[in-house]
Amino acid sequence: MKFDLNKIYQHMPVFIQNLGVSYYGLKLYRREYGKKFRAMLEEFEKQQWYSYDELREYQNRLLRKLIKHCYDNVPYYNQVMRGRKLKPEDIKGVDDLKKMPLLTRETIKEHGDELLAGNVNQKKLVIGYTSGTIGVPMKLVWDKRVCLVKNVVDWRQKSIAGIKPGDRMAFLYASAVVPLNRRKPPFWRYNWILNHLHFSNYHLLDNVEYYVNKLSAFKPKAIEGYPSLLYVLARFMQSENIVIPVQAVFTSSETLMPHQREALEAVFDCKVFDFYGLAERDVFATECEFHRGKHLNEDFGITEVMVDGERPTKAGEMGRIVATGLHNYAMPLIRYQTTDVTMLASSECACGRSFPLMENVTARDQDFLVTADGRRISPYIVVGITRRFTNIREHQFIQEDGNSLRILIIRSDSYTDEDSRALIEQMKNVFGEKMNIELEFVSSIPRTKSGKFRAVISKISAEF
Repeated sequence: MKFDLNKIYQHMPVFIQNLGVSYYGLKLYRREYGKKFRAMLEEFEKQQWYSYDELREYQNRLLRKLIKHCYDNVPYYNQVMRGRKLKPEDIKGVDDLKKMPLLTRETIKEHGDELLAGNVNQKKLVIGYTSGTIGVPMKLVWDKRVCLVKNVVDWRQKSIAGIKPGDRMAFLYASAVVPLNRRKPPFWRYNWILNHLHFSNYHLLDNVEYYVNKLSAFKPKAIEGYPSLLYVLARFMQSENIVIPVQAVFTSSETLMPHQREALEAVFDCKVFDFYGLAERDVFATECEFHRGKHLNEDFGITEVMVDGERPTKAGEMGRIVATGLHNYAMPLIRYQTTDVTMLASSECACGRSFPLMENVTARDQDFLVTADGRRISPYIVVGITRRFTNIREHQFIQEDGNSLRILIIRSDSYTDEDSRALIEQMKNVFGEKMNIELEFVSSIPRTKSGKFRAVISKISAEF
């Protein structure tokens, strides 16, 4: 007889649920911490200071090893390379990657089993999924090494902010640690093993004061979560003139807007470190102490920024991220064409790291809106406009065709017809007079299945 552990967990007392969360923390510790973690973190701390030539040689060495593995053990790549009359020795380094085709989500879904390496120990694999933000979640397979490496680059960023493993941290992601039918605190559970407090996102909106009080009592050294959820806390704290000092705030998984960063830094009296990563485990980008953009961690993976999948971007040009992971031998993804677009910085960072910089404009292609004459409008532009309307509590842009734009609005009691008129006028200044702007007033705006908030949903193609 199989037991549904999730259902059992939901009916356990809070103390037992804390034990359950801590048991998961113990499993995570055994897989991603310990002696191997400490040794690898020390190694990766040094690698971030490699010169450009040292970094490129590191990538070339790991890429040659990965390509050989793919040719010998991964059916899909063996077939692709034979079809192109390629041998492993034909891929000597990063400059030869263009000989390999782009890998799309559709290809992964169609040939998923053929992308699995035949020589890996099935018992040592970890199954994961993409968040499903842009559709049906995609199944992924990781080996334990890439899970360890991902944890290492994550903590490498945290160490820049002065945070070390074992420090007290609070997390606010899409976390089902608290039963959905719970109506009173605690809306959080504790991982004793890692010293982490996990807040439930599902109960936040109706219980913000409880969350803030718990944060104040818990006194975390750092806080991490989705920008939209942390911003809910920040707005409440600003309204009550509350400041809870911490060492650092880390945000990820959603586009961090400038006004969110500003609010979080004010109420938590610290800098925000935004980072970017994919469930596919092939790209990871982090902020350094200068916060001028995100450094592509090129010892984690090789990142290309491409236009139309055909050529690299020029200075100041947006393009789609194409990523090659260097550490996942269970399900290698070579030249994976993501749905995310970004722009590479034209200058080096003052921190001295050779990791290239992404500008703070990274977003999904489905986050861009399109005018009637085909111009792409960044989500930063429209959100920058709406943030000036203080009577709008929350909003979401939805575009289903090139001639109309719908804006869902949660309004405050002070909202007036003048707000509507001014908003439509400013939107027409951006999109043109021909764009039909429709305002729809709602009491709530749904999150995705993974708990993320999408400020923009575009159902038409914005090509990059």
